[in-house]
Amino acid sequence: MVETNLPILYLREEVLLPFNELRLEFTLDKDKEILNTAEKYHNSHLLLVNLIDRLEEEPDINNLSKYAILGKIKSKIVLPNGIARVVITGIDRVEIINYFETERGMFAFVVPTKEYDYNEVEAAALRRVLYRKLDEYIDISPYMSNTVLGRITDVKDIGKLSDIIVSELPLDYMDMFKYVSITNPMDRIRRIIEDLSKEIETVKLENEIEDSLKVRMEEEQRQYMLKEKIRLIKEELGESDLKEDDINKIRKKMEEKELPDNIVRRLNEELDRYSLTSPASPEVTTIRTYIDWLLSLPWNTESKDITDVKKIEEALDSSHFGLESVKKRIIEYIAVKKKTNSSSSPIICLVGPPGVGKTSLASSIAKALGKDFVKVSLGGINDEAEILGHRRTYVGASPGKIIQQMKKAKTMNPVFLIDEVDKLTKDYKGDPASALLEILDREQNAKFCDNYIEEEFDLSKVLFILTANNIASVPAPLLDRLEIIELSSYTIYEKINIAKHYLIPNLLNDYKVKNIKFTDAAIERIITSYTKEAGARDLYRQIDSIIRKAIISRDKNKRCEILQSDVEAFLGPSKYNLASNDENNKTGIVNGLAYTLYGGSILKVTCTLYPGKGNITLTGALGDVIKESIYIALSYIKANSVKFKIDYKIFEESDFHFHIEEGSTPKDGPSAGITIVTAILSLLKNKIISNKVSMTGEITLRGKVLPVGGLKEKLISAVTNGIDTVYLPLDSSKDLVSLPSEVRDKLNIILVEDYEDLYKRLFK
Repeated sequence: MVETNLPILYLREEVLLPFNELRLEFTLDKDKEILNTAEKYHNSHLLLVNLIDRLEEEPDINNLSKYAILGKIKSKIVLPNGIARVVITGIDRVEIINYFETERGMFAFVVPTKEYDYNEVEAAALRRVLYRKLDEYIDISPYMSNTVLGRITDVKDIGKLSDIIVSELPLDYMDMFKYVSITNPMDRIRRIIEDLSKEIETVKLENEIEDSLKVRMEEEQRQYMLKEKIRLIKEELGESDLKEDDINKIRKKMEEKELPDNIVRRLNEELDRYSLTSPASPEVTTIRTYIDWLLSLPWNTESKDITDVKKIEEALDSSHFGLESVKKRIIEYIAVKKKTNSSSSPIICLVGPPGVGKTSLASSIAKALGKDFVKVSLGGINDEAEILGHRRTYVGASPGKIIQQMKKAKTMNPVFLIDEVDKLTKDYKGDPASALLEILDREQNAKFCDNYIEEEFDLSKVLFILTANNIASVPAPLLDRLEIIELSSYTIYEKINIAKHYLIPNLLNDYKVKNIKFTDAAIERIITSYTKEAGARDLYRQIDSIIRKAIISRDKNKRCEILQSDVEAFLGPSKYNLASNDENNKTGIVNGLAYTLYGGSILKVTCTLYPGKGNITLTGALGDVIKESIYIALSYIKANSVKFKIDYKIFEESDFHFHIEEGSTPKDGPSAGITIVTAILSLLKNKIISNKVSMTGEITLRGKVLPVGGLKEKLISAVTNGIDTVYLPLDSSKDLVSLPSEVRDKLNIILVEDYEDLYKRLFK
């Protein structure tokens, strides 16, 4: 033994045993530092410790082996590129007493392993069995040469003999690693005999398999030669070979198409397989289908885009009213592309309630740009193979939805709509959202590889447009790659224009009638009394219903004008009543404003009290956040009872009941805070709050009014429901800039920073 504390070098792929040498290359600085320490301070000696978990970068000391190999650096060469090539000689096994760490790396205290006495007669018998097994293995195996016999000719020590022979066996890492901890040479000899016996049986089986394959290959070669002779005979007789004709047609298509070199090579390989495969084999269909997919994809085919900005503007305006932000972004894209000749396309995500025209807008964008349009809906998809494709090894495998739609597009630069991206699901089958990252990332999608196609396909020229109803449900990793454009709810004015200029003309054209007209008042009645949505989808259905009934009940050739008074006759009694029709003559009731996926709505907050002990009852399908707002509102009023001139005893001697109407509809969020405070004060101060007044804003324990979202939708709902005065947080003033004038002009908007500002206006 040289010394007891030695530097440690971890081995992950190789095992060095005593009396053997190991050639290694090192690139990591910490490994090079260990070698330098061994040379400088330990006479080139070091400990070689094999790791059980080869992937572990920083192994736990408690999990390291108690046995290691003492080695010595025989030679070391540092190449110009910094790689250190080292030859290490194994000296002996050692037992590790303790590991410790220093600034120069990991070290260990070691002692020699236990020495064993053994029976010479038994050792001689084991040596003979070992030699016999070794000779048999060398004769039949290509993995070991007979040079090992020269190394062990004069070796008498069975310990050295076992270590030399083990190092020559083709064992895997873990099997070889076990020999490090077998310190008894007799046990090593027995283990080697067992491993040699297993290897002999394995090699015999391999040889049998190879002989069988050789016979089979000779038979297949014979069949191929016979088939070739038959083909030549048929050619002489003027008969055609169907498969040969098919292959010729495929090669002709390949010449007609501009295919990348790698696809040409792949097709030639598949055609060779196709020609050699028996028609009776099920693999023929699989190969033929794959060839069709490779030929049908638009590898180098592009459509010519329309670059006239004025024409694009006119096309978008003719199909959609408003939506200026989206139209502006598309015009910017075309203008930049025209000037820079850049092929990079934005990845737009249209976010908005159902029915506001997200999907139809994407189709109109494709039409305006002169591009092909394809669409895939991701709602409910939970298997990433639906996007990335299935491996061809599976029965019924096919490409993913992306490649399927690119085949349908027939060009490399279509408008590609990915619908309902917020409805992706994730489970044990995979994470489709992660699969989309490669597709939507401009740094990666130029080399998108579908699992079925197995060849890189360029998606960088595709104009991707995504849609979502709720941005909060879009997976966070995707948001980083998307350009978000929000489409808010339509105002009544916008819906009237959409109906007049788009919905009604399109329906009349579909039914081939021209003599039906709608007055603005009739359209407004349909919007306010028969629809309750952010978009125009239900409005389309109601107008469609009126037109169909008008065609049936009236003379087709006679002019027909739908008046406001006619709407009820066609559609029946009103489905929705405005809040302004429900006059409020009681205390404890205040109109709040809420934002839903379908636009804005009125939220009536009501409260009452009765004798009790200060308990609180909450009803109306309330979420946790809105419940917290109720507790905050009560705490704020209690803390300021003197300022609000309220007898504090009422909180100790009464129970409060809070309810928000439409109890079956779930409600949550902080925006009802100031509404709840106002409802409580209305009840306690016996002051009726007009139903023409509404408000929205979060309340803090100190009475600060914080901003909330969905302001446009909420204010549209206020106008729709006949409200004329709205209280908003002061910090929400920036959101009023984008508010349509027809909404802003109809409302008296009062901005408040602290609840006291609102209190002075309503209760003083």
